[in-house]
Amino acid sequence: MALQLWALTLLGLLGAGASLRPRKLDFFRSEKELNHLAVDEASGVVYLGAVNALYQLDAKLQLEQQVATGPALDNKKCTPPIEASQCHEAEMTDNVNQLLLLDPPRKRLVECGSLFKGICALRALSNISLRLFYEDGSGEKSFVASNDEGVATVGLVSSTGPGGDRVLFVGKGNGPHDNGIIVSTRLLDRTDSREAFEAYTDHATYKAGYLSTNTQQFVAAFEDGPYVFFVFNQQDKHPARNRTLLARMCREDPNYYSYLEMDLQCRDPDIHAAAFGTCLAASVAAPGSGRVLYAVFSRDSRSSGGPGAGLCLFPLDKVHAKMEANRNACYTGTREARDIFYKPFHGDIQCGGHAPGSSKSFPCGSEHLPYPLGSRDGLRGTAVLQRGGLNLTAVTVAAENNHTVAFLGTSDGRILKVYLTPDGTSSEYDSILVEINKRVKRDLVLSGDLGSLYAMTQDKVFRLPVQECLSYPTCTQ
Repeated sequence: MALQLWALTLLGLLGAGASLRPRKLDFFRSEKELNHLAVDEASGVVYLGAVNALYQLDAKLQLEQQVATGPALDNKKCTPPIEASQCHEAEMTDNVNQLLLLDPPRKRLVECGSLFKGICALRALSNISLRLFYEDGSGEKSFVASNDEGVATVGLVSSTGPGGDRVLFVGKGNGPHDNGIIVSTRLLDRTDSREAFEAYTDHATYKAGYLSTNTQQFVAAFEDGPYVFFVFNQQDKHPARNRTLLARMCREDPNYYSYLEMDLQCRDPDIHAAAFGTCLAASVAAPGSGRVLYAVFSRDSRSSGGPGAGLCLFPLDKVHAKMEANRNACYTGTREARDIFYKPFHGDIQCGGHAPGSSKSFPCGSEHLPYPLGSRDGLRGTAVLQRGGLNLTAVTVAAENNHTVAFLGTSDGRILKVYLTPDGTSSEYDSILVEINKRVKRDLVLSGDLGSLYAMTQDKVFRLPVQECLSYPTCTQ
């Protein structure tokens, strides 16, 4: 209801140039750098992952619980458990939070750090000091996140299907001391033969080649129906270029036969300017009849058009249609068509030779296509918003009754409010200073009732009201 009122108020103010009174925002400050933010939609509780600490806050950012997660004796070259007599290089090492995810149906929190090759723990949502599962002696099968602080890890807690196992889908780059696994599916409960955080099956991992020709930085993970998606940037070495990729796989696929990736490009409306080259953040919302992927991209100063950033929209129905067209083209394609396909992280593959429409008989792969597939023929979008000389660093979207507003974080510490019209145009109607010259981090999260927006900088998290009707002199109930 608050969002409906807010949307109606907004429509009366667009273009009016009304200015808001200075705001005093609720905030919480951490002693250490903040890494991740998550909000429980049901309870409103806020969870923060930081260097060497986890925090549990109420909806108004008052501290409820705090636990230490580091530092600890470790070295990236050594295999846990760490013993000084076996690992002479070990020293007290900070624990950077790499994953912070909620599993509300099981009332638990998943947290993974950079210590001990990226192992994880399960904690109680009601009290994060209560650790439900933690094991540091299981070896490589328990290494989940990257142990390189500069390599991002993304994840999604879901199930393998209706009534299926609770699992963790993980995407991460490959640091110099990582195990080479790029994508994996991890158990969240013990089974007869496996512990929590082990691979769901022996085949539920996707490993880079020994001599990798590219590196990855993952941006986001989300699900849509029976599918899991990953957004990531890939730096190819030959030729040297960055590609933004969108990958999709079936949740119930234990063998990764259904893994399919394709290029995602955000173009500048100025046809003479270079495309925005690197995705920095992404979010999914349903503004109307279908869900849409909203992604912010950057362009460096060496490109034509100069430095800047853009927001592009990719409707998921078009994403699915393009991916299915690519799958079918690989099943049946000519030699020319097959030139666009490759085996992700490993090189070229063989496509074609099957009857038209045969891909529909195997929606999750296998049989005709028993391996992952990549396509250079992807989707292109045109930016609905551009900012010159400034990076957009975070995005989340609120949508109701065909009214859509994007909240965008910036590299200079602001939150932009942008009204997105159904015809594909945009109108920036507000800019809120959160913390001057402090980058707004990627985790930009709306509360479950859409009443509050939580934004995070280096060591602070802020609560911003989404509906600020009373700040406008023209607002009426």
